[in-house]
Amino acid sequence: MSGGTSDELRKRFQILERVAIFFTLPDNILHALARRLAPASATRGSVIVHQGDPGDTMFVVESGRCEVFVEESPGHTITIALLGPDDFFGEMALISEEMRTASVRALEDCRLLTLDRRTLYETLPADSDALIELTKLVEQRKDTLPNLIARARMVAPEQAATTIAVYSPKGGSGRTTIAVNLAAALGKRYPGEVLLVDLALPYNHDALISYLTPTGCLAAAAQVPPTNFEEAVLGAILHHPGGMMLLPGVLRAEQADLINVDLVNRAMGILVNAFRYIVFDLGVAFTDIVITVLDHSQRVLVLVTPELSSLKDVGELLNIFTNVLNIVPGRVILALNNKVPKSVVSKEDVIRTLKQELAVDIEFDGTKPDEAAVKGEILVLTDPKSAISRGVEELAEQIAGATSGEDKKAKKGFKIGRG
Repeated sequence: MSGGTSDELRKRFQILERVAIFFTLPDNILHALARRLAPASATRGSVIVHQGDPGDTMFVVESGRCEVFVEESPGHTITIALLGPDDFFGEMALISEEMRTASVRALEDCRLLTLDRRTLYETLPADSDALIELTKLVEQRKDTLPNLIARARMVAPEQAATTIAVYSPKGGSGRTTIAVNLAAALGKRYPGEVLLVDLALPYNHDALISYLTPTGCLAAAAQVPPTNFEEAVLGAILHHPGGMMLLPGVLRAEQADLINVDLVNRAMGILVNAFRYIVFDLGVAFTDIVITVLDHSQRVLVLVTPELSSLKDVGELLNIFTNVLNIVPGRVILALNNKVPKSVVSKEDVIRTLKQELAVDIEFDGTKPDEAAVKGEILVLTDPKSAISRGVEELAEQIAGATSGEDKKAKKGFKIGRG
C-alpha cells in the first residue's frame, strides 16, 4: 500500500477521522494509515466479502452504497445493515482471525479504501493504547451482531414488504408532501404495489393533497368484528390513477384515539402480503405508534430543514435512534428540504452538525408544493422537472435500487410491537 497525491491523502485522512472505529487514534497515526490505505472498487451487484470466508482486511466506503446480509440457511438471507460513505465493514478481521460473520454486496458502483491486518500492526506502535481501544471497539461491535440479526429478521425482505417511515421532529418540514410524492414515485415504478399509510395523527391530509376522497380508514377497522377486519382494512384503501395506493388513518380527528400499536400491527400483518413497498407518513408527536413504526421500518427517511431549531431536534432524534432504539445507522436516510430560497444555514453546516451525509438536497421549489396541494396534484406525476420531483425521484431510486433484487413472493408478516 502506498501514498497518493497530497489531495488524495488529505481526503483519506478526513475520511478516517469520520470512521467510528478510528475515533481514538491520534492524528499522527491517522496520517500514517492514510498513506498506507489501498484504493479498491466494486461494481454494482458484486459481493465484496463472503460470509464464512477467512479475511484480514477491513473496508471503508468512500462512495456508493452497500448491503450487509447474513445467510441463515441455504437460499435464505437477512439484510442487517445498509452502508454509505464513511461507513466501514470487515473490521473484525483486523483483530481476529475468525471467519467472516456476514456478506457485503455493492448496491451501487463503489469506491473503497482497504486496510489489512499486517499494515495496521506495522503502523501502530506495539505498546500503543490505541490498539487496546481498537480491540475493545471491535469486540463491542461483534457483540451487537446477534441483536442486529434478530431485529433485522422481523423486517427481512423475504418476509415482508419493504417499509419506509417518513418523519420529522419539527412541523413545517414538508413531510407530507415528500411522503406523498415518494409513494407516487415508487408507484410509477410498481403500479398497485406501493401503499401510503397516513399515520400523521390526529389530522390526515394525504388523501386531500392526492385529490382522493376516502370512504373508509384504518381507525374504522378497529370497530368491526375480527372476522371482517381484513375486508375492512383492504376496503379502506384508495387507488390513485398514478399507480400508488393510500390507506387513511382516520376520517375525523376524534378517531385518532382508536389507532394503537396493536391495531397497526394487525393491519400490517395483512398489508405486507399485498404490497412491495409501504410508506408511512408519521406525525410529529413521538407517540408509541411513531416510535414502533420508526423502530421496525427498514428505512427511516428523516427530513431536515436548514434551520438551527431543526438541526437541534434532528440531532437529538439521531441520538435517540442510536442510544435508545438501537436503530442501525445505515437504515436512516437524511433529506434536506429547503423551504426558503436562501438560508444562513448551509448544506455543509447541516452535514457537519449532524455528522451524517445527506441522501438528497431538495432545492427550494417556490410555491409549487402549495399550488399542487390546492389543485390536488402530485408534483412527481404532473411536474417532473420541479425541485421536489427531482429530489423525490432520487430518493425513490436509492430505495428501489437497494431492493430491486429482493424476492417479494415469500412474505410472511410484519411485526410491530412494543419493546
